[in-house]
Amino acid sequence: MSSTNEFRPREGFAWLGLALAVIVALLALIMGGSWAFGAFGRTQAIAAANNQAHVRIINADNAVQTTNIQINTEAQQLKVHQEDAAIRQADAVGIREAQNEISGTLTPLYVQWEATQAIEQIAESGKNSSVIYVPSGAGGVPLIADTSGKPSVTAP
Repeated sequence: MSSTNEFRPREGFAWLGLALAVIVALLALIMGGSWAFGAFGRTQAIAAANNQAHVRIINADNAVQTTNIQINTEAQQLKVHQEDAAIRQADAVGIREAQNEISGTLTPLYVQWEATQAIEQIAESGKNSSVIYVPSGAGGVPLIADTSGKPSVTAP
């Protein structure tokens, strides 16, 4: 019988081989893990770069769309201003024609009649009791004078 303290070369070499195999497996696992983490990091860097490029393209497209909207808005504002100018031009022509018609048909008698009507309306309103009109023209109608004091409307 053999004692428990006896050295058995076969068993010792088996344990040594097993330990070496475990060490080699651990080294392989560490090396593989290191390579895998590096590959994962490189893959993530490539994906991040692709995402940044995609974001830049989207931002550029958005900038182009914003610029087009601004151009269309300014073109619309220009049309509105042009239409407003055309309306003001038509109003000015209408006012000029009305003034030409009035100045061509305005007579001194008509101006005196209008002045008399205005005086009557003021007198009937009762609000301007402190204002006194003194008739001084022909027929008791007030004279209309310019800044020099000369009558601008002559009696008929």
